[in-house]
Amino acid sequence: MEKKNNMLSSFSNSQVFIFGIVAGVLVLCTVGFFILLGMMMTDSTTASDNTGLSALEGNPEQFSECLDTGKYASAVKADLQLGSSLGVRGTPATFINGYLVSGALPYDAVKQVVDTLLAGNEPNFDFLKNDNGEIVKTDIPELPNVVWVGGKDAKVTLVEFSDFECPYCGRFAPTVDQILADYGDKIKFTFRHFPLSFHTHAQKAAEAFECAKEQGITMEMHDKLFELSNSGTMSVDNYKKAATELGLK
Repeated sequence: MEKKNNMLSSFSNSQVFIFGIVAGVLVLCTVGFFILLGMMMTDSTTASDNTGLSALEGNPEQFSECLDTGKYASAVKADLQLGSSLGVRGTPATFINGYLVSGALPYDAVKQVVDTLLAGNEPNFDFLKNDNGEIVKTDIPELPNVVWVGGKDAKVTLVEFSDFECPYCGRFAPTVDQILADYGDKIKFTFRHFPLSFHTHAQKAAEAFECAKEQGITMEMHDKLFELSNSGTMSVDNYKKAATELGLK
């Protein structure tokens, strides 16, 4: 049987060469097109992922402006001055109906004071005595910009002066949480600032708390800041990430 002639057999060598070049170029263009298409799809996916990442980790504008401008820097310093005037020398320092519980005392010690006051009695425990062996009751003045946690008309009031970078304050935080959980509306609690000068992150952390409080978030930010402190990751950027996680604007 006679074989059919190949189409290229009618071409000269130069024509076959040119045809091969053209075909090669077309193949390269086709491959390049699909590579470019793949890159565009990858960029689109990455952009989408980055948008989601920005939504998760982006800085909330209102909170960021509050923190970056130092809106509450003077308020934090005012707390520090108030604490000093009331006899606070270190942190944590908690006034329970005016009786100073100094240091990160265990839950049972704080509970003893709270139970005694709820029963209508005056506490008389050695751990409440000052350096002179006396138990002094301090009159707490009206607090500016105060937010109370607990019962509005509670008989027992806890006012804590604290430092978010202080490791002892971090240890005391679970005690406060447990007291609030156990006593509910029988007590009321507020957190005040006493940033120690040698704690470089404490001032801005206190301001971050105040910026969160401005938006109605207090104990949630309180817990986040102590988490950052305990993990050694305190920074303005991480305060903003915490704000985002809490849904702040």
